[in-house]
Amino acid sequence: MKQEAVHTTMIGQASALPPWRIKIPYFMFFVRNKKAMWAVLILAPILLLAVLSPVLPLQAPLETNVRQSLSSPTLEHPFGTDKLGRDVFSRTLSGIKVSMLVGISVAAIALVFGIVLGTISGFFGKTVDRVIMGIVDIFLAFPSLLLAIGLVAVMGAGTIPVICAIALADVPRFIRLQRSLVLSLKSRTFIDAARTVNASQGWLMAKHIVPNTIAPLLVAASIAAANAILVEASLSFLGLGILPPAPSLGNIIRDGQLYLQQAWWISTLPGVVILLIAIALHFLSDGIREALDPKARK
Repeated sequence: MKQEAVHTTMIGQASALPPWRIKIPYFMFFVRNKKAMWAVLILAPILLLAVLSPVLPLQAPLETNVRQSLSSPTLEHPFGTDKLGRDVFSRTLSGIKVSMLVGISVAAIALVFGIVLGTISGFFGKTVDRVIMGIVDIFLAFPSLLLAIGLVAVMGAGTIPVICAIALADVPRFIRLQRSLVLSLKSRTFIDAARTVNASQGWLMAKHIVPNTIAPLLVAASIAAANAILVEASLSFLGLGILPPAPSLGNIIRDGQLYLQQAWWISTLPGVVILLIAIALHFLSDGIREALDPKARK
């Protein structure tokens, strides 16, 4: 209550204070969240193994050895080998790095463009809002995976085109979310209080509007990262994403689809890894939401 009183004197009224601007130990709420801790327990070892993979005593991801083709999982090859004798575990770790690069990049791009365009659209309204939201509605008329497939078909396969395609499919959702958040904040008392002291429009957006939209946007970004990983895997599985011989989780699964009966591990184990990463990122989004938004805490 004391903290709320301090903030109230700064802006005039306690009701004018946005809930996630109250200074509380966010990290402690995050640590106490069971889903968030499960996310950390799942992601930490996976990411650590992926980062350390170059120095681990593993067969190189692109190294072939036909004499050990389709070998079942062993201590030497924890995920077995594929048809060319390549170590599936080593390739999976390399694929994880690609997937995380795609997920983080897509989330960052969508976050930046969503904040900028969504804030402009919601704050200024009128013609600017109609133009931006008209373009957004066109993009949102298509399913994200279908739109990503179409964009990749135009831009070509590869890591950069895949990131750009998935990001372009995600940006409109962030713009719409940010716009709705800005519209809800524009009429708040603390914004009116800032206007009474002749604060410029740029100052209002940078100091009062955008900081109060970060919490829900971070939640959306973590979900977008998980979805981007799944979309990249789908594109690579279809032959439209990361091209062989470069390993990605999607094309590793694709390589093993013809050997599901005799070498199930080629597709199944990388598929389990994708599932774990996606679940962990969704758990992480719940932890972030409950840490930053007091209303979401139980």
